[in-house]
Parts: sequence; structure tokens; C-alpha cells
Amino acid sequence: MVPPAAEGAEAVDLLARLAARVPATIRTKLLVALGVLVALLVVLGAVGLTQLRAANERAEQIYALERKTAAYRDLRQATTEQLRSVADAIATGDTREIEAGIRQIGLGTYDLDRVAFIAADEADLVQQVRQAQEEFRTLMIGILDLVQRGSVAQAREQYTTRAKPLADRLDRRTDQLVRKAEFEILDRTDASRAAYESAVRIIGGIGAASVLFALVIGLALSLAIVRAVRRMDEQLSHIALGDFSRHLEIEGRDELGMLARAINAMNDELANLYAQIRDTSKRKSEFLANMSHELRTPLNAVIGFSEVLRARMFGDLNEKQDEYVGDIETSGKHLLSLVNDILDLSKVEAGKMELQPSVVSLGEIVQSGATMLRERAARRGISVTVEVDPALEPLTADERKVKQVLFNLLSNAVKFTPEGGAIDVRVERLDGEARVAVRDTGPGIAPEDQARIFEEFQQSKVGMHTEESTGLGLTLAKRFVELHGGRLWVESEVGKGSTFTFALPVKDARVSPGSGG
Repeated sequence: MVPPAAEGAEAVDLLARLAARVPATIRTKLLVALGVLVALLVVLGAVGLTQLRAANERAEQIYALERKTAAYRDLRQATTEQLRSVADAIATGDTREIEAGIRQIGLGTYDLDRVAFIAADEADLVQQVRQAQEEFRTLMIGILDLVQRGSVAQAREQYTTRAKPLADRLDRRTDQLVRKAEFEILDRTDASRAAYESAVRIIGGIGAASVLFALVIGLALSLAIVRAVRRMDEQLSHIALGDFSRHLEIEGRDELGMLARAINAMNDELANLYAQIRDTSKRKSEFLANMSHELRTPLNAVIGFSEVLRARMFGDLNEKQDEYVGDIETSGKHLLSLVNDILDLSKVEAGKMELQPSVVSLGEIVQSGATMLRERAARRGISVTVEVDPALEPLTADERKVKQVLFNLLSNAVKFTPEGGAIDVRVERLDGEARVAVRDTGPGIAPEDQARIFEEFQQSKVGMHTEESTGLGLTLAKRFVELHGGRLWVESEVGKGSTFTFALPVKDARVSPGSGG
């Protein structure tokens, strides 16, 4: 049995797919949904106003019935008061009692007129009451007249034989009116209560339907949009990682569907471009490797002959000749260094660079490298200090590559540190890594250059003015460190020097597979 929640989720999912397939823009879909919701709210408002008007009419009817009942009761009370005043006048024969009785009869006339005005919708019954009231009034005036003339016995006889039965009949008529009005009040009250409950159900139902519609449509549209956006984000993540084997499957026929098709087209185009780039890069690496080999032979000859000439093996040289031969040797060695860097970089890019791992002491490598450059630094008044963590254990790495990385970082530090500056080298173990940090007091590197300096043939603004810099040293250093499964980064602030740090795994240093050497 499928749980209700799962059925609801499937229903919303189906609505989301249907909403995505509607051939309209997202804006149109949202406007239509909003229009339907507004229509439901208008219907809800209209029904509410209708029910409110009906409730107001029922309240007015109940109020009219209450007024009518009060008038009937007043009329019945007036009749009772008239009968009592006449009885008092007959019993005492007092003039004041007679006048009070006449006034009471006048009040009864007012009550009868008020009943006729309020109960105009019951004209026949009111007319009967009016006739009985007029007859009673005439009889009471006559009885009071007899009392005034002294015919008390005759007045008592008419009071007993005519006035009292007539008063009883009038009381029954008014009581009938009161009960009829009270019953109508009860009926109207029950009808009002039932109408209220019905209105609550109707308005609540329309309100619940509006809320449910808003939730369902909102969920369906949002799910359709969010699902498409998530798929696009996932696809773009794969594209960013270089995976072009997937295509977006979005059913939408709106802007998101168009965007998905554009992403698929971009994916295919990028796949073609990346294939071309890989092929071009491979050809470039092969070309550079071949050219580097071709260039090294004549360069070695140039360097060798310049060394022979400077050694005076074929005769003495004058001062100018010795200077020029020295320039030839220096330039040749610089060019050979550049060719070697290009060759190494080509091997790395082609995946042909193999490491020769062995157990090495990183502290000894750092001490040896610092010793090699300490004399050169001393000529410019630059101090070089080394601090090695004694707890650092040997690790597995390619000693020649690590030396090359360290030599590059130390050479750069000496090159860019001004006279009288300082270079500090610290070797320590931290978080399962062996870290080497080379800190200098040079001009520092601007934030916008800190990532660029690790790219091929890219230099900082200061490095551009240095003739010895080729723009490949840091690139190769970073590649060599990454071949070991490590990382290389820089921390620098303009005017406050730089710290280049590389970290290598202490255990099980990874060696990148490859072929060739």
C-alpha cells in the first residue's frame, strides 16, 4: 500500500511535469496561476459579502420581531393597567382615581397606534386587536362616566359582565401576538444560526480550495523550475570538470527548456573544442620536447666552446674578448636552463614525467640548498636562516625534484630580496604533512598576481623587470609538488615580503605514473 504522503508527492511531481510541458513562458504560467488565485479570492469575497448581507438582513428581521414583541407586550400591559385603574375607581369612587383611569386609557391608545405601526405586516390580526381595544376603550370610558355620576352599582355591573370578559379576550389576542412573534424570533434565530454555519462551510471551503490551489500550483511551478535549475547546475558542474558525456533531459517548453537546449549545444561545442585543445596541446608538447632536444645539442656546443675559450686552451684573449666570451657562456647557460624547463614542463603536460622516489631527509635537503645560496645572498648583505623541526621524519619523494623546487623558491627569494634583507626557511610537520616555508623581506606580490605567477610564462609586476626570470620556475615547482600529491601556495602583502610554502605527504608519497624519463 502506497503511503498518502508518497501519493501526494507523486501527484505534485506529475503536476510539475505537466506544468513544465505547457508551451508557455514562465511569466505566462505564473500570471495564469496568479489570475486563477485572484479569481478564487474574488469568488471568496463575493460569497462572503453575500453571506454578510444575508446575515445583516436576518439581524434586521430579528430586531423588527423583537420590537414587535415588545409592542405587543406593552399593549397587553396597558390593557391590564386600564382594567386595574377602572377597578380602583369603582372601588373608591375617588376623583383622582377616575382621572388616573382616563389617562391610562389614553396610554393604551398610544400603545395600539405603536403596534399598528410596527406590526404593519400583520394587518388583519392587528385590526382585530384594534377593534377589541376600541370596544374596550369605549366601554371603560362609559364605566368611568357612570362612576363620576355616582352610578357605582351600574358601573360595577358593566365592569363585571362586559369589561372584564372583553379585557380577557383582548389579553388573549395580544398574548397570541406575543407568542407568534416569539416563535418567529426563535425560527429566525435558528435559521440565522444554520445560515451562519452554512456560510462558514462555504467560505471555509472556498478559502481552503484557494490555499490548496496556491500551494499545489506553487509547488508544481517551483518544483518544475528548481528541478530544471538543479539539473542545469549539475550539468554545468560536469562541464566545468571536463565531462561532456552527458546531456540535459528537460521536458520544459519554456525559457528553461530553451536554456537546457542551449547548454546541451554548448556542451557539444565545448567537447569539440576540448578535443581540439587536447590534440593541440599534445602536439605542442611533442613539438617542444623535440625542439628542446634539438636545441640542447648546439647549446651544449656553444657553452662548451665558450668554456674552452675562457680557459685559454687555444690561446690568450684580450679583456674585451674575455668579456664577450663570458657573455656567450652566461647567455648560453640561461638559454639551456630555459630549454630544460620547457622540456620538463612538456613532459609533465604529456604525462611522461616519472618520479624516482626514495627515502629522503627534507631537513638535509633544505640545509644543503641554503648552503648553496648563502654565499650569493651574503654578497648582497642578505641573511639566510634555517629552522628544522627535529621531530620531522624522513619521507618518500624524488630527491632531485624536491631539490629543484627548493632551489627555485630560494633563488627567487634571493633575487627579489633587497640588500640587507633576510630570508627565513622553516621546515616542520603539520597535519600529516611535511611543510617547507620560505619567507623573504622583498617587495611582496599584489593579490591579483598571486594566482597568475604559477601559470606558464607569467610573472608578477616586479618579476617582469628581472632579466633572469623565465616565468617557468614556479610553474614547474608547483607541478613537481603536485606530482608528489602535495601543494604549493603563496602568502604575500605588498611591501611586507612573501612566504612560499610547499607541503608533501609524510607517508606514502604518491608517484604519478608515466613512461619515459
